[in-house]
Amino acid sequence: MKVRSVVLLVTAACSSAGSSVTSQAGSSPSGDHGSMSAMPGMGDPEDFSFGEPADASSADRTVQVALQDELRFDPSSIDVRMGETINFEVTNEGQTAHEFVLGDESYQSEHEMSMGQMSGSLPPDEPNALVLQPGETKSLAWTFTEPGEILYGCHVAGHYEGGMVGTVTVEG
Repeated sequence: MKVRSVVLLVTAACSSAGSSVTSQAGSSPSGDHGSMSAMPGMGDPEDFSFGEPADASSADRTVQVALQDELRFDPSSIDVRMGETINFEVTNEGQTAHEFVLGDESYQSEHEMSMGQMSGSLPPDEPNALVLQPGETKSLAWTFTEPGEILYGCHVAGHYEGGMVGTVTVEG
């Protein structure tokens, strides 16, 4: 009898803890992901004011971008049309890790601050950002939904402030 009581007590305790976690996780209809949204871009795709992730198969064209250890992107500027989907084929031609982070000026500033708090570690790839090791090539497809200027930058320590930033001009 005692064993059965203990099992029921443990089951009730686990069940109670589980339901409280479930209700907390389900209580945020806004899509807030708690600590996961500490890095810009970790939220829902609709959080991006400068466009939206896309499927590479729906791209209107592919643009090749090279990341270089001289803290440069090649090309350093790209022109697109509002509504156009671009598949960025990004290659790290350097000997050190680099990022390709797509975002407006505000987003780039937030990402730079977040990277400064990461003690030299690199974040995982995100819908609008890639981390590339030397010699690596990755793709990122993006639909530009608003006219204006969007930046792409590398926020590895010292790179962005060293000039590793490019411009996407979105024509309306």
